[in-house]
Amino acid sequence: MRAPVQSAFAVLRENNEQCVRTVPAARARRYSYGCHSGNSVRMRNLLQKLPFPVEFAVIMAGAFGYSSVVSALILAHLRGTGATSEIHAWRSVAFQIVTLVLLGAFLWARGWKMKRVGLDSNWRDGAWGVGLAVASFLAVMATAMLVGSLLPHAIPHGTPAAIKPVLSPYVVGALVLVNAFYEEFFAAGYVATALKEKGHPDLAINIGVAIRVVVHLFQGVAGVLMMIPIGLLFGTYYVKTGRLWPLIVAHTLLNAWSFAPYIRW
Repeated sequence: MRAPVQSAFAVLRENNEQCVRTVPAARARRYSYGCHSGNSVRMRNLLQKLPFPVEFAVIMAGAFGYSSVVSALILAHLRGTGATSEIHAWRSVAFQIVTLVLLGAFLWARGWKMKRVGLDSNWRDGAWGVGLAVASFLAVMATAMLVGSLLPHAIPHGTPAAIKPVLSPYVVGALVLVNAFYEEFFAAGYVATALKEKGHPDLAINIGVAIRVVVHLFQGVAGVLMMIPIGLLFGTYYVKTGRLWPLIVAHTLLNAWSFAPYIRW
C-alpha cells in the first residue's frame, strides 16, 4: 500500500507546482490558495475512495490499538500498571483529544456527519442517560453476585488496598468527560453504526462488548464483569435508538463514580 500512497502525494505535489508555474510571479501568491484548496479536494476524494475494510481498520487501530496492547501487557504481567498520578492522567486526556481530532477529521473526509453517529441532541437524552447509568450499575452488581455464587473463587475477596486521593478535581473532570465521549464515539457511534449499516446489528453489539472488555483487561476479573453487562446494555440501546448522547451521559456518571475516590480536595 506504500507505493500507491507515495504516488498520490507525488501527483498532488506535481499538480501544485504546475498550478503556480502557470501564472505570473506577481499573482502566484493569490493563486496558491486555490492550488492548495484543489489539493485538499483531491486528498478528500482519495480518502473517500478507500474501501470500508481500510476505514474500519484505521479507526480500530487508531482508537483502540494502543490501549488494547497496553491492557494485554498488564494482564500478562509484562508491564506494570504504574502509579496513578496527575501527569499520567493529563497525558491520557491529551492522547484521547488528539486521537479524536485526527480520526474525526479522517471520518469527516470520508463523509461521516454528527447526525450519522447519533450526536444530534435531544433534551430527553440526559434523562435516558441517567436511567442507562442506573441500569448498568444494577446489571454489574447482579452479574457480580451471580458469578460469585456460581464461581466463588473467580472474584477476589478481601479488603482492597487503600486508594490514595492523588488527582485534582480538574484532571478528574477532564478525564471523566473526555474518556466517556472518546469511548462511546468510537465503540458505539462509529463501530456500531458502521456494522449496523452493513446489515449486522448483532455483530455490532458483540464487537462493541469485545472492545470494552479488551481495553479494560488490565482490571482483571472485575473489569470483565463490569464491561460485559455495560457493553450489552449500551450496544443494544444504541443499535435500537441510534442515540449516542445517553451513552455518553451514562458513561460520564459511571466514570465519575469510579474516579471519585481518587480526587484530592
